[in-house]
Amino acid sequence: MKKKSTVQYTVRDVPEEVDGLLRESAALEGVSLNQATLHALERGLGSGRVPVRYRTLRQMVNPTPKASTAAWRAALEEQDKINPEDWK
Repeated sequence: MKKKSTVQYTVRDVPEEVDGLLRESAALEGVSLNQATLHALERGLGSGRVPVRYRTLRQMVNPTPKASTAAWRAALEEQDKINPEDWK
């Protein structure tokens, strides 16, 4: 069997925001940080081998530093509340 050739990179000075997004993506996709980074590179470079699959709204929306996670969660919880008066 012929061994598949691979290339390794070392990336320095990764911004905290990018690191956080990569780690969140890895957790959401259930893959390693390395695999999530490779997927992000392939998508960013337009590689057709890795389709973009959105499983949650959070993956489709770029988080803004102005909005806190707690504020997002509070807004989403408010939307989940049911008003009994609306169902009469």
